[in-house]
Amino acid sequence: DLAEDREKFDALLEKLGIKRPKGFAVHTESEAIATAEAIGYPVLLRPSYVIGGQNMRIVYTKEETERYMRRIFSEGVKNSVLIDKYMSGTELEVDVISDGENVLIPGVMEHVERAGVHSGDSIAVYPPYNLNDKMMKTIVDSSVSLAKSLGTKGLVNIQYLIYGGELYVIEVNPRASRTVPYISKITGVPMADVASEVMLGKKLTELPYGTGLYKTPPYYAVKVPVFSFEKLSDVNSYLGPEMKSTGEVLGLGVTLEEALFKGLTSAGMVVRTERGRKQGVLLSADTHDQREIVGLAKKFIDLGFKIYATPETAETVKSLGESVTVINSIKEKGGAYELMENKKISYVVYTGALSDETTMDYIALHRKALALSVPCFTSLDTANALTDVIKARYNLFNTELVDINHMRQQKTKVTFSKMEATGDDYIFIDNRDGKITCPESLCIKLCSRHYGIGGYGIVLIENSKICDVKMTVYNKDGSIGSVAGNSIRSVGKFVYDEGIVDKENITVEMGGRVCELTLYTRFGKVNYVSAHMGKPEFNPENIPCTLPGDKIVDYPYVVGGEEYKITCLSLGNPHCVVFVPSTDGVDVQKTGPLFENADIFPERTNTEFVRVVNENTIKMRVYERGNGETYACGSGACAAVVAATELGYLKKGRDVTVKVKGGDLQVNYSDDGLTLSGDTVLVYKGEFEF
Repeated sequence: DLAEDREKFDALLEKLGIKRPKGFAVHTESEAIATAEAIGYPVLLRPSYVIGGQNMRIVYTKEETERYMRRIFSEGVKNSVLIDKYMSGTELEVDVISDGENVLIPGVMEHVERAGVHSGDSIAVYPPYNLNDKMMKTIVDSSVSLAKSLGTKGLVNIQYLIYGGELYVIEVNPRASRTVPYISKITGVPMADVASEVMLGKKLTELPYGTGLYKTPPYYAVKVPVFSFEKLSDVNSYLGPEMKSTGEVLGLGVTLEEALFKGLTSAGMVVRTERGRKQGVLLSADTHDQREIVGLAKKFIDLGFKIYATPETAETVKSLGESVTVINSIKEKGGAYELMENKKISYVVYTGALSDETTMDYIALHRKALALSVPCFTSLDTANALTDVIKARYNLFNTELVDINHMRQQKTKVTFSKMEATGDDYIFIDNRDGKITCPESLCIKLCSRHYGIGGYGIVLIENSKICDVKMTVYNKDGSIGSVAGNSIRSVGKFVYDEGIVDKENITVEMGGRVCELTLYTRFGKVNYVSAHMGKPEFNPENIPCTLPGDKIVDYPYVVGGEEYKITCLSLGNPHCVVFVPSTDGVDVQKTGPLFENADIFPERTNTEFVRVVNENTIKMRVYERGNGETYACGSGACAAVVAATELGYLKKGRDVTVKVKGGDLQVNYSDDGLTLSGDTVLVYKGEFEF
């Protein structure tokens, strides 16, 4: 009763010096109105002694308070109604085990959604991603004090709120919570077992898990709620203080975005992160959310989304200077239904449908979206988290498959070399011991130029049964790059300089083929490498390309409403070469993705925009699949020379200089195949943890 009785609980908090949102208990409608106005709107209303957030509401006006109180009393509620100041801050959840003397805190979880969404309907993240060490210490100290003061032996769940840089207690429950299984799995602390032993008389100091805050494992974990709205189609799915979820899933990842992607996908949400696919989002925000909708809209616009919005929201978004398509109706022609059916809208963000005249419209919209697998969000925080996941570009093929029964308990250290060849920079790792099992996932984190090492991808050096070494290239989006002309030259330098090979003519297994390298050394180090890249493949089926014919040379093809002459070939990876009057005049960021994701390329393609300077020189810009525009592409330079030779611009057997953003490459195309030559540089060595 100490945790539930308002007066007793307030006295305990005052004694401990812990804050809570201002609140009072009332028994009449007039008391409720007066109290709400005294506290200041918005306020949280709820009957005392309820679970699951039943009948909880956030209200913003006197009229809403009146409606709420009349409905509560009409339902025969006899207990007092609690009125608390609603603070839209960061909500936290802490599960502790107390033996009456000491306290163990296996973990602290931070909610993605701000206070106001029931904890069971919120996405909870462990470890917390927005807490500094000072605030964490305050949380730990407060949790220990509360657990001891309650006198509970066993599990205690505490919910906190951070608002204005201050910590507030929302509620304390002397029982297990739904987060216990998740914290137990990710930390390895069997919380139910430990609590049971404590309840039977054992001390925490007698058990192997210690006291205080438990160590953090090398993963992010997210608890994502699962809903059953497809079975309960007439239920209002708007998320608020009243719990509506019917289950939960766990997502694990090296980064928060990877864990979120896994969690959202496992909960049944279709998360589309591929680039080049035109996507749209419908935004409809309540009046009090208009200021925040601008930031969310900007995120979607930066990701290439087309914005559709209801009238008030459209006017707000237009302040960004961006075009917005106004949606005046849900069901009428040109409205939300039609746009979703025509796959113009990939996501719906809709707030303000809790208790006004738009509620039935939202229920109908949500029902239609469910039928079309279009995710709906009623929290701007969840939608913001979604944009971070989309930006990170995780998908089903570049996420780590984590064995939940054999998770790493500490971070793994890996040494690396950052290398570049004509600005084509990659992260090179000796993986002959097989330490790295999911490089696809690591690419997203490590290749970020602002939050990681930076580079166009990762190259793993591995053992080979047929060559001196094997190399595997992963693009920065985690996709496998089968052939990489510049990277293979850097591999030559890496394996020689690191003492893995001790000869100047070596073979490297790359993309299922054997490549011969000639290493040029100076003072015991390699600085220049020639790589034999094999012969080009023109058969469209082997590129692959779905255009008709035996050879695609100077073929007219329309992309983005403009006709181009394209030449398609493969060097172990697909290439589409386009000759242009000026490479500087090409909008590569706009046109490149259109070529990369064109329907005629089932495995996507690399696209080279080329200008012939003279019979010995060409200039090239390249848009690589999975990487975007890069400073250089070795196989792309080779493809450009082959295409120029096929069209009679160049002659076979000559050294051709290919000028790219990162410098010059030398390509020789003869009847024996292609040879690619150029410098390769070690930028620096380092160590990272994951």
